[in-house]
Amino acid sequence: MRWDALFRDMEAQMAAADERHAAGEISERVRVELGGISLQDRLRSQFGRELVVDLGRAGTLRGVLRHVGAGWVVLERERGSALAALAHVVSVSGLDRFAEPAARTLNLGIASALREISRDRSIVALRLAGKASGEVLHGTIDRVGADFVELAVVAAGEERRPGNVSAVHLLPTSAVAAVLTQQHGWG
Repeated sequence: MRWDALFRDMEAQMAAADERHAAGEISERVRVELGGISLQDRLRSQFGRELVVDLGRAGTLRGVLRHVGAGWVVLERERGSALAALAHVVSVSGLDRFAEPAARTLNLGIASALREISRDRSIVALRLAGKASGEVLHGTIDRVGADFVELAVVAAGEERRPGNVSAVHLLPTSAVAAVLTQQHGWG
């Protein structure tokens, strides 16, 4: 009888050691896989969720994630949409714990997204990196180059007409933290 108890105890110890080893191996594999997931992939897995995007001094955006591109995201907000440049994101909250590499998709850069906004010719509000969220430029995006944006500035609430343009700003694309479009007023 003593031998049976001894062997059962040894088998239990070996099984426990095997379980610990397997758990450690699984944890290591998860860490390695997670190391291959980009910020864009992590955000793509959150499509349709309401997120809060902190842009530091440029303010906070809250909305439902609708698009993720190379270096940018679009949130659908109550009163329009907001394109946020990932280069200026300080944090994102509201995510679930899941992440998976997305299937390869057309990965357009921020200049492509800004060109699409400029085609619409609608008034936008630009939040710039390093500026307080209240220091917003209103106007239309007239041109988008490889690394710059030209904004025809108009007063908030004004239409873009030649007489209403108070200035034209040439802005490096890297300075744009967010572009807000409106529906029924600024929200």
